[in-house]
Amino acid sequence: MAELFASHDRTSDRSNGTLAQSSSVRFLSLLLVHAVVWTFAAWLSRGNLDFQGDMVENYAWGIEWQAGYVKHPPLFAWITAAWFSIAPHTDLAYFALSAINALIGLLGIVALGRRFMPWRLAIVAGLAMAVSPLYTNLAIKFNANAVLLSVWPWTAYFFVRFMQSGGRRWAFALGLFAGLAILGKYFSVVLLVALLGAALARPAWRARTLSLRSLWVAAGGVVALFAHVRWLVLNHFPTFGYASERTGGMLWDAVGRFGIYTLAQIGYLVLSFGFVLLLVPAERRRAAKLMVQGVVKPSLHPELWCLAMGPWIVVGVMAVLAKTQMSSVWGMAQWFAIVPLWLAILDHAGIKLAPARAVRMLCVYWALVLVASATVGYLDARKHGDSAVDPRAELASAAHAAWRERTGQDLPIVGGSVHEAQSIAFYSDGHTRFWNIDEPRSTPWLVKDDLTSLGALLVCEQNDTACLRESHALSGTQPVPLSVRKHAWGMSLPERTYEMFLVMPRTR
Repeated sequence: MAELFASHDRTSDRSNGTLAQSSSVRFLSLLLVHAVVWTFAAWLSRGNLDFQGDMVENYAWGIEWQAGYVKHPPLFAWITAAWFSIAPHTDLAYFALSAINALIGLLGIVALGRRFMPWRLAIVAGLAMAVSPLYTNLAIKFNANAVLLSVWPWTAYFFVRFMQSGGRRWAFALGLFAGLAILGKYFSVVLLVALLGAALARPAWRARTLSLRSLWVAAGGVVALFAHVRWLVLNHFPTFGYASERTGGMLWDAVGRFGIYTLAQIGYLVLSFGFVLLLVPAERRRAAKLMVQGVVKPSLHPELWCLAMGPWIVVGVMAVLAKTQMSSVWGMAQWFAIVPLWLAILDHAGIKLAPARAVRMLCVYWALVLVASATVGYLDARKHGDSAVDPRAELASAAHAAWRERTGQDLPIVGGSVHEAQSIAFYSDGHTRFWNIDEPRSTPWLVKDDLTSLGALLVCEQNDTACLRESHALSGTQPVPLSVRKHAWGMSLPERTYEMFLVMPRTR
């Protein structure tokens, strides 16, 4: 009889495990739906990728596969180039890349949370952070800040795995992802300093840090960073000069900027805070109090507190000492552990959550996002907002058609007004390269002789006098006017006219 009950218990455990796994898969699928929703939300609300031109710049750099670029390290440009080696060159595909990047980061938050709490709560951590502007509206513009959303949570995850187990593979993975974080943006030194502080603050973690197995962390970092460090040395550290431009000023001004930065971070986390509270069926006031206390009382969960608050502390110290002219979006990736901290504190206090409510809450949230996005996109087009009217894809189509009509070939090189020229490179068949006519040193993969040998198209906005002057001198030709307009939401938007200079390929 005892054996029968033992057999029944084992069967029951396996059944419960299967049910739990099935439930986890269903809840994780919500994150995938979330990524799809935000892909279409971005497409509905934006007439172009981003008005500042960061996203087409990523592409123009990335297709050259350099170990570094004049303004930033190369990771986000590499990712963009890899994605568009298989994806169509469309806005929707680019927004999908942005959403996938955020999704990978949210899965990293789930994985990190699982090191401290049951699966059901770890998944809630990912869902709660998913509604924050950090992983939605801000994440849609894929750039050096956004790429950290996917890298930082996984770096922290491998850090915790190494601290908890001491395994060599986790140490090597930590070093590799720490290196990738630096390749994303040098600002990632904030994360590395915070992780080192966390490692030294906990006795067990400190012993692990000072062990010989930490050499595997260094090995992973060398693998990730070797090519970029070599590039830095050979090119005299150009990215450091760009980074140094954001420092300087008065000490009290820096303190004030950090205060504003902190208020912005609180704003970014309000929706996630509210999401967690709405999952609490009872004792909601007590839960809110504990969550707030968790931010200021490390003793409630020392390990997660170090991971959640460490980056913010390091940012504050470094920003004030360096008198940095900082932007609130620099903190996009730093809150990977804040929701796990809240949930761990609530769990330890015996406050129960109702994760099933997340499904209904997210469905309402998604409906509101799609309606709001369509409304924003329509109204922007109707009032002829610059981001809606600017016909970048249409300009690219017309420019490529004009080149093929005259040469019968694909356009090899484009230059001129930066955002317009980079857009022409992006909306292409993948063979058009960008050359910066104003700062040739920023595109060292091409020189002037390449333009006259292979041929090039130079396009300028009508009011870009520097571009017009340089393009005329380089091409030795008169400009050809090119007028295009965008059609959106059933409306024909105002026409824009550009000046196009053709540098015909050298005959062989």
